[in-house]
Amino acid sequence: MKKIIFICLFLIISGCKVFQPEESDFMPPSLIKQSELPPLQLLYFLDSYEFTCEMRVNCCGDVEDAKILTTSDDAEWDSLARLSLLKWKYSPAIYQGRPVELTIKRRVKVVIEKPQFYSLAEIEVQNYDRADSVYKALLAGADFTRLCINCSCSKSKERNGMLGRVNINYFNENIKTQIASLSEGEFTKPIAYGEHYIIYKRLEQNN
Repeated sequence: MKKIIFICLFLIISGCKVFQPEESDFMPPSLIKQSELPPLQLLYFLDSYEFTCEMRVNCCGDVEDAKILTTSDDAEWDSLARLSLLKWKYSPAIYQGRPVELTIKRRVKVVIEKPQFYSLAEIEVQNYDRADSVYKALLAGADFTRLCINCSCSKSKERNGMLGRVNINYFNENIKTQIASLSEGEFTKPIAYGEHYIIYKRLEQNN
């Protein structure tokens, strides 16, 4: 079977960019979705590869800047890996009940894992009340595509919400589990995605 590069995060070292949070008032950012790292020649000779990176995560959970702190001795790979990190998505750090910007350091372990491809569509909305309204409409039989056109704030709206074939290994375990449980034609409940909410629908595999 074809294999892919898969990223496994196993250590977070939280740092602070603009404040020193009190532990009782602070919730660190949580990874929602990764993007694929470039192929690495070292993995032809090793079972895994580890590197440390630094990412500045803004109040929306987007990575605004990233640095590779331990190089691979392959400047091109390090540059492409940095671009991949800029596409990662987090829930924002929370301090005293409000989202804040934070710089974090992570040790990343790169391993080989079998991909899980699902054909997906999405509706992304800006708050839970709106997402709950869309979800109830879907349960009542409303058309997914029409709701996407009328309600979604994602760029995928231009494609009627179609995401194509998505490797769900790049989602966090919660989202991955919810998508994996879907049969073709079924959709998830609203899932927190940074400050927004997304409803995913599993399409027929040939879509």
